[in-house]
Amino acid sequence: MAKRFKLLFLALSLITANAYARVEIGKVELTKDGSTGVVTIALKGNYRDTPELTIKDDIIQVALDGTIVWPKIEKQVSVNNKFDTKLMAYQFNKDVARVRAILPYELRGKEDKVSLEVGDNQIKMFFPISASKKQVAVTRAATPKKAPAKTKKAEAYDESYLEKLLKDKEEVTKNEKPNNKKLNDTNDSLLALAKEKKQQVEDSVSSLSSGVEKGGFQMSTYIFKFIGFFALFAAGIFFLMNFFRKGMLKKGGLGIFSSAKMVEVLSTTYLAPKRSLLVVRVQKQVFLMAQSEKGMDFLTEIEDTSAFFKEGEKQITGSNFDTNLDSANEGSKEFKLKEVTQNMHEASNSTRSSQEAILNSLAGQATSEEKVSLTAQIKKKVKDMKSLQ
Repeated sequence: MAKRFKLLFLALSLITANAYARVEIGKVELTKDGSTGVVTIALKGNYRDTPELTIKDDIIQVALDGTIVWPKIEKQVSVNNKFDTKLMAYQFNKDVARVRAILPYELRGKEDKVSLEVGDNQIKMFFPISASKKQVAVTRAATPKKAPAKTKKAEAYDESYLEKLLKDKEEVTKNEKPNNKKLNDTNDSLLALAKEKKQQVEDSVSSLSSGVEKGGFQMSTYIFKFIGFFALFAAGIFFLMNFFRKGMLKKGGLGIFSSAKMVEVLSTTYLAPKRSLLVVRVQKQVFLMAQSEKGMDFLTEIEDTSAFFKEGEKQITGSNFDTNLDSANEGSKEFKLKEVTQNMHEASNSTRSSQEAILNSLAGQATSEEKVSLTAQIKKKVKDMKSLQ
C-alpha cells in the first residue's frame, strides 16, 4: 500500500511539473533603430515552437503557442509622438499567449517589411516607422491662415484694392468652407473609426483577460485545489482501511487487514551459541528453520500439522482429558479399587491397635511379650506400607 501511495504521488508531481514547464513571457519593450521599430519580447525559458505573425491595418500581432503571461502586460510607448503606440501581452487561451503592437499608422502595402527574429530567450519583431495620420491632418488645416497678412498690407496703400481683396477673400472663404467641412468630416470619421477599433480591441482584450481569470490561471488557486483533492483522497483511503480493519468485509473472507498473527514462532531449541532451531507457523503451514550468525535457513516443512499440535498439547496438559474413547480403553490396569480399599481398612485397624499397645507400654501396663509382639507388628506395618506405596 505504501508503494502505491509513492507511485501515485510521483505521477501527480510529474503531471504538475509538465503542466508548468511552459515558457513564460517576462516583459515587452520597444526600441527604434533609424526608420525601423523593434519590439523585444523577453522569455523565461527556451522557446522551441514557431510563432504566428498577423498584420491587420495598424495592428501587428504575434501568437506564441505553449507560453503563458500573467499578469497582463499593457503599456504606452512613443514612435512618432509621445505615447502614441500601445504594447500588449495577454493570455488568449490556456495554451496560447498573444503580443500586440497598435501603431498610430497603417501598414498597408508594407507588410513585407515586417519580420520576426526568434532566439532562445527572446523574440524580436521589426516593423517600418512612417508618419502618423494626425500630423498630416494638422498641416492641411493650418495652410489657410496666410490670407490676413495680405489684407493688413493692403489697408496701408489703397481702399479700392482693399475692397477687391475683401471680395476675393469672401469668394475664397465660400469656396474653402466646403473643403474645410470635408476635411473636418474626414478627420472626424477617421477619429471615430480609430476610437471604434480601439474600443473593439480593448473589449476583446478585456473579455480575454476576464476569461483567463475565470479559467483559473492563478497559481495559488490551483495549488489549493490540488492540496484539497489530495487530502480528501488520503482521508478516504484512511477511512476505508479502518473499515476493513474493523471487520466490515469479514464475511467476504478477505482477512487482509485482520489483527491475527500471520507469522508466529512456536518453539526455539538452542543447539550452540548463536545456533538454534525454530518452528515457525505461517497461517496453516509449519516450517522447521535453522538460525545462525549467517542468517536463517529453511530445513523442511512439517506436513502433519494436526499431529504436531496435538503432541504439543499433550506435553502441556497431559492425556487425562483425552476424548478419544478407542485409545482410552487400551492398556492394562495397574490396580483394583476394591483390594486397595480393603488394604486401607486393615492398615487403619492395625494402626489403631499398635497405637494402643504403644500407649500401654508407655504407661507400664504392657508385659515383655506384648512389647515384642508390638515391635513385630510395627515392622510388619512398615513393610505393608512400602508395598502399598
